[in-house]
This record gives sequence, C-alpha cells and structure tokens, in this order.
Amino acid sequence: MNNLINIFSIFILVLVLSCRSATPATPIKVDRYTVVIIEETEARQFLPPSQLSAINSRVWRDYVSDHNGQWRVLDPHTDVSKDEDWVRESLKADRSSLPWLIFSNKKTGGSMPMPENLEQLMEKIKQ
Repeated sequence: MNNLINIFSIFILVLVLSCRSATPATPIKVDRYTVVIIEETEARQFLPPSQLSAINSRVWRDYVSDHNGQWRVLDPHTDVSKDEDWVRESLKADRSSLPWLIFSNKKTGGSMPMPENLEQLMEKIKQ
C-alpha cells in the first residue's frame, strides 16, 4: 500500500511540475520590446572606441523603433522619478559594472555588461 502511495505521489509531482510554464524571467516588466543602456557619461573617455560607438549608434535604436519598441540610454544618476515604470525599474536592476545592457519583452530578456561593439550588441538584442 505504501508503495502505491509513493508512486501516486511521484506521479502527481511530475504532473504538476510538467504543467508549469518554463518562461524565463525578464529583467524588467515591459509591455513591448525594450532596450536600455546604462552608462556613466563622465567615464566615456575610458570606454573602448568600438563600445562607445555602439552606444551612440543609430543602428540599434532604429532596429528597436522599427520593431515598435522603446529604448533609453541613461546615466545611473539620471532623475527618473517622473518617468515610466520600466525606466525606473531599469535603473534599479542589479548590475555589476558600467556600461550595462538590459533588453526585454513580455517573455524573455537579458541583463549584462554592455557588449564591446555594435555587432555584438545587435546579436544580443535580437535574441
């Protein structure tokens, strides 16, 4: 009898776990495609030229806009108190260095150090 109860319990556990959604967490809650770069503007002169060029590039901004997305480039000291929730949430997100990249949609996203160049940045935000 105990063996039957154990088997039934394991079956229920497997059933419950298999029905749960395996949706990866998003770094910020958004209702559409979003890209945020957080950079210390006073430290721009210390960034590799390819990284600074990527941050300032219209290519990724146009890509996001063309996909009905939203984007921001922020300094960590920016006053975002009157901004939208996703902007405030972006500055509150955990980060271990600057510049920092956050990209998200309703289902997936990432939060990581800023890629070294535009090609790598585009690769990340197109995921």
